[in-house]
Amino acid sequence: MGSASSTGVHADASTAADSRVAEGQSGDIKYLTYKQLLNKGNIFDLYTKGELLGSGNMASVYRYTRKKDNVQLAAKVVEKKSLTEMSEFTNELEILAACGGHRHILDLHDIFEDEDNFYLLTDLLEGGELFDRICEMGVYTEVIAKDIIRHILDALRHIHSKQVLHRDVKPENLLLMNNKADALLKIADFGVAAWLPDLEKTKYPKCGTPEYLAPEMYGPRNCAYGKPVDVWALGCVLFIMLCGWHPFQMPDNLREQKKKILKGDLSELDDEDITDDAKDIIRKMLEVNPAKRWTIDQLFEHPWIKDPQNPDAASAQSKPLVKAQKKLKSFLKQRLRKVVLGMAFASSLRPKSATFKSLQEAGVETDE
Repeated sequence: MGSASSTGVHADASTAADSRVAEGQSGDIKYLTYKQLLNKGNIFDLYTKGELLGSGNMASVYRYTRKKDNVQLAAKVVEKKSLTEMSEFTNELEILAACGGHRHILDLHDIFEDEDNFYLLTDLLEGGELFDRICEMGVYTEVIAKDIIRHILDALRHIHSKQVLHRDVKPENLLLMNNKADALLKIADFGVAAWLPDLEKTKYPKCGTPEYLAPEMYGPRNCAYGKPVDVWALGCVLFIMLCGWHPFQMPDNLREQKKKILKGDLSELDDEDITDDAKDIIRKMLEVNPAKRWTIDQLFEHPWIKDPQNPDAASAQSKPLVKAQKKLKSFLKQRLRKVVLGMAFASSLRPKSATFKSLQEAGVETDE
């Protein structure tokens, strides 16, 4: 692959695709394979290793500096012996590379391997979670929330255009590049992302975070699902952003949580002090029937997403969401969080048995 591209391996790959030996293919979507993405050079010829940023049982994260331009990146060093299914690991990298090139999606910049380890270099996300930033804002309004959602919707539209489902849209995976006020927002963690054309032949496996799963994900084994599951998850995120609490989450009673999701009861939304347009778009995103759930293209045409022409509506969207911020702070305190600088590979490095167990406890029918 040569030296790493400053815009990620996807950019280098797109210009070099003709010189590759072969392209991988999922359905009618072509993408570069792991072998094509792999940089055959020596990582230490191109990068300077910095301090340890975090570590776990299966990997460690370091700060690496690219020598040619002094850009700092996050390098996850994964021990080969820790991986049980190489294909799942490389599939995630191939998906992340295919989805790269969007300013609001984590970029995979380079991949190396040696006898013992894989080295995965991505954007270094040091700004923390989006929700923490919202809590710190002096003034937070629907206008601000709308601008954020527009970016996420556009990123999801890009992901879906690559025939990929993210399948784990949630606050923990919406991260900021740095601590500046204008820091870029990035969607991270493609650990359970999947190629859409592969879902049918893999019998629509269940995965993700239970409280953000769409109702169809709670269906029987082999129950079909598609792009609407990402819209549902983002609907949960938007609800929390505007109201400060999760509409379905019940960590102490997972059976009731499942019932709430399957029913899609949003009656308490009526009491929230947000605009009617905001309530309506939430309902459109959290429609139980995936066939009736609004698509991303439809959501971009929703009155709440568009800039209001009515002065009264514009004024209502500019009203500070003081109560929502306060509730959001409580929501974050109750949630167990561990974000290690926005690395994209958290899910694939978690024990698979633990992931299935959490889904089964939440009432999701899995194949395990």
